[in-house]
Amino acid sequence: MASIRKYGSSWRVQYRDPQGKSRTKSGFRTKTAAQAWADKNATEVRTGDWINPNAGAVTIGELGVRWLAMQTHLKPSTRELYEQVWSGAVAPHWGGVQVGRVAPSQVQAWVSCSPHKASWTRHAHNVLAQILDMAVADGMIRENPARGVKLPRREKSVKVFWTMAQLRLFAAECGDREDLILLLGTSGLRWGEAIALRPEDLDPLRGRIHVTRNAAKVGNKVVLGSPKTHERRTVAVAGHVMDMLVARAESVGRSELLWTGRRGGWLMSPGHRSWFAGALERAQTADPTLPRITPHGLRHVAAGLLVESGANVKAVQRQLGHASATMTLDTYAELFDDGLDVVADSLDAGFSNVVEMSYGDREISGLRR
Repeated sequence: MASIRKYGSSWRVQYRDPQGKSRTKSGFRTKTAAQAWADKNATEVRTGDWINPNAGAVTIGELGVRWLAMQTHLKPSTRELYEQVWSGAVAPHWGGVQVGRVAPSQVQAWVSCSPHKASWTRHAHNVLAQILDMAVADGMIRENPARGVKLPRREKSVKVFWTMAQLRLFAAECGDREDLILLLGTSGLRWGEAIALRPEDLDPLRGRIHVTRNAAKVGNKVVLGSPKTHERRTVAVAGHVMDMLVARAESVGRSELLWTGRRGGWLMSPGHRSWFAGALERAQTADPTLPRITPHGLRHVAAGLLVESGANVKAVQRQLGHASATMTLDTYAELFDDGLDVVADSLDAGFSNVVEMSYGDREISGLRR
């Protein structure tokens, strides 16, 4: 049972924590206030909700370093992203703050006044929230003050959809990498998945490619790992493209890369002033209406061509390697017929003939449209 005594000009509560250790809490202006705190504290000790008041003195900087060290289960590219977000946005603001002194309003102000883009701000909030989740799990704080704050809306990326004729025009300008561009623009493979392909991944008889690896750029090097969703998959490949891939495979070993850089090794994702940019400029000269695109944008082109060819949501999901059909719909909702036109036509058909309704002895004739 807690004892309450006068301590100088204020009141002090002496109590025992769940481990039986004697502790004190002072600074109460009145005995009533001290008693109220003691009663609440005793309930928390009894119910197991008690939080060590000294545990909240640990700084977010200390916890952040521990949290990062525990993210060994993540892909190298994701871990690198978290490290960049931590050092660039979270640690500078929160590093010296004690976890027990973080208020939801402070987190909200930090998010709302962020100078970064919405996507980066959301990443920063996610890192902070996960660190504070760990503080809650370790009994340092009772609730996570970062959960429940309002985040900026996700920026909608501008998707470019090409016709098959436009894709072939651009691919033809890519020279020796024409087959790679056609593969990206028709299969929906990610860049890292495509450049990690080897002849042993091709199944010409079934018109399939087995996607088992992903080459991700981490810092200045490429790290080979599993596909983005950690799941291997098999994708369909157009016969014309497969023939090109088989022809290329004949000149390399079964377990060697299909595409390499000029000096060997990994074919890095092209940027400005690259072979990709040069080919795009030449294609746009031939077709001024051709929109600009990035290597990743060819995934959107593939999605558009897949839907145009009659693929349903589930087939597109499997082809692109999305975690769920919901993700596919959220990303490419504009490509799928929502069925509203069919509903409208069905309703409209009801007005095409005279509708007669009988109500008792009265007959009401509907208007002919």
